Amino acid sequence: MKAAQCFWLYVLECDNGKFYTGYTRNLAVRYYRHKNGKQGAKYTRGFKPVRIAQCWRLFGSVGAALKVERFIKKQPRATKERWVKNPDVLPKIIADKLDPDLKLIPFDSRLVERESEKLDLKKVRSGFDPFAQTPPAEAGGGEIPRTRS
Repeated sequence: MKAAQCFWLYVLECDNGKFYTGYTRNLAVRYYRHKNGKQGAKYTRGFKPVRIAQCWRLFGSVGAALKVERFIKKQPRATKERWVKNPDVLPKIIADKLDPDLKLIPFDSRLVERESEKLDLKKVRSGFDPFAQTPPAEAGGGEIPRTRS
């Protein structure tokens, strides 16, 4: 068995008041790019993010990350607002509706924003990840789960 990969699922609040949902391997760099218009999504180039409304770490496959991203995107704004206020609810819903074995852990979005602000273009280009060595336990979870190879 090999260790599951770490992905981030995130909801940004943009300057037009709408939410943007995405997934990435490196949220600090991705948020930097969204805010600075550097390789950000077309939507966030037009409507700049004002904050990371909420984020979760997902331990699984890229397919699982895409599935969860798609699930979040399909939800009405009121549902997303509930998850932003109560991030512990989404992992339970994902376990019930998509995959009980997925490990989805809420993470402190303010911490990610602070780390993103410390980045410079050199660090961004190198792909520096300030959370690469952060164990899931520090985000409220347990050990990194294992997946079948």
